[in-house]
Amino acid sequence: MARRVYFREIYLYIVCLIALIIFIVGLVMVYDSAINYVKPTTYVTRSNIRTMYSTDQYQNLSREEIEQLTEDELDASLQSEKDIAFKSLLRGILLVIISIPLFTFHWRKAQAMWLTGLETKDTD
Repeated sequence: MARRVYFREIYLYIVCLIALIIFIVGLVMVYDSAINYVKPTTYVTRSNIRTMYSTDQYQNLSREEIEQLTEDELDASLQSEKDIAFKSLLRGILLVIISIPLFTFHWRKAQAMWLTGLETKDTD
């Protein structure tokens, strides 16, 4: 006679699969965010910022002041990208941390049900 499979056992294995997927997504987020934190990508360039400060309302600024404003804007943009990458890094770490006990708990329960099912089959 074939071993009987319970709905609860299928549920436990599905949760294990979901935990594995969460773990993989978390690892990818950690990897991607770590790279973005170390080398942030920004689409703001000095030439884009300088053209913004060449309008009429900034005519009274000297070249040094415009350069300083440009540098400040660029630094702010890079810092913003680093902040976003750091938050994403924390999210990825959190996903990894949550997925490990989730998988472990459900895997042990599923294996216990599997062994119980085998023992029941042997006694039949």
